[in-house]
Amino acid sequence: MNKTEPFSFFVPTRIEYGAGKVSQLIDEVKGLNAKRPLIVTDKGLVKAGALKGIEEQLKENNIEFTVFSDVESNPRDTNVEKAADLAREHKADLMIGVGGGSPMDTAKCAGMLITNGGRIEDWYGYYKIKKQGLPLITIPTTAGTGSEVSIWAVITNTKKEKHVKEVLGSQLMCPTVALVDPLLTVGLPPHLTAYTGMDALSHAIEGYFSLVAEPIADAIALSAIELITNNLAPAVLNGNNLEARDNMMLGSLMAGIVLGVTDCGAIHCLGHAIGGLYDVHHGLAMAIFFPYVMEYNLGACPERFVNIAKAMGENVNGLPIMEAAEKSIDGIIKLLRILRIPTLKDVGVKEQDFKELAKLTLADETSLANPRKMTLEDMMEIFRDAYKDKFKTAVR
Repeated sequence: MNKTEPFSFFVPTRIEYGAGKVSQLIDEVKGLNAKRPLIVTDKGLVKAGALKGIEEQLKENNIEFTVFSDVESNPRDTNVEKAADLAREHKADLMIGVGGGSPMDTAKCAGMLITNGGRIEDWYGYYKIKKQGLPLITIPTTAGTGSEVSIWAVITNTKKEKHVKEVLGSQLMCPTVALVDPLLTVGLPPHLTAYTGMDALSHAIEGYFSLVAEPIADAIALSAIELITNNLAPAVLNGNNLEARDNMMLGSLMAGIVLGVTDCGAIHCLGHAIGGLYDVHHGLAMAIFFPYVMEYNLGACPERFVNIAKAMGENVNGLPIMEAAEKSIDGIIKLLRILRIPTLKDVGVKEQDFKELAKLTLADETSLANPRKMTLEDMMEIFRDAYKDKFKTAVR
């Protein structure tokens, strides 16, 4: 038996999971003795009426709240600064992040700025934050980002000539309470269900083969992979499938826990590069690079890819280890085809930008956790393979 290496496992967020959990928001607000919360969300959710029940709970209990909805799909430094300014003006004592990863990441960062001061660019990087941010309640409306329980936030830096995604990571801006209600995902359109679901799967899979993987996260990751693989297509094809929605939300939550205690790798590095430069939806960016990064990393830890294949329901019985490991790529390709995920070319990425994008990929601090060392030429090759849709006609 191999000796278990020392590790740490800490999830600072209290999780309240289940259908209808959002109805206990007022209890959580009162429990935190909050009087003046700031709700951070996006305009789409406001227009869809997604805040109605939340606002009613607060109004009925005479809680003085205000709403910040100026959050873009890839949240920008300007979004965070505006949210923090409004929080100061409102004298907010609680942040409530409602939506996908963008509003929740914005709420994390704005709440952190209230207690730490400075500008958002002062805090880019890992574990730089000095003080606990404002209390934060997260209410996810997608089954994808895991931001409701993770220590991470990804913010687009617009101060540079060409936009770059920056990562912030600290337990000091982790949510206080996550109200995870699968019913809130029922109205999510099919394409967003697909994109956010692939994002969740990337958290589980990259967390599992990450260089900083550890045993408890491993067990959670494999369970999340199984849940997401079995339920993503049913949730996309029939958005009213409550069992699939429930399982997807649970899988996403579990993958978020994995992400919070491990790290991502090349999938996220490549995705962050095109997300910053081309404003591609984060989950779609993850999906585009999925099979290419798995192929790239396969030889670095084939045993782990065999376990991923098994969790995805692929038959690996009697196969040599490398062939069994390759079955994990088969599972991803099948899923991408069912979901009709667009290609790198489809989203408008230009060949002349490949070198710059590869440089941005390598500059991403998350690259350090990838199981195989990433080089400039290797990353450019992945861009070329993804651009020509290498796996489109692959018979696997």
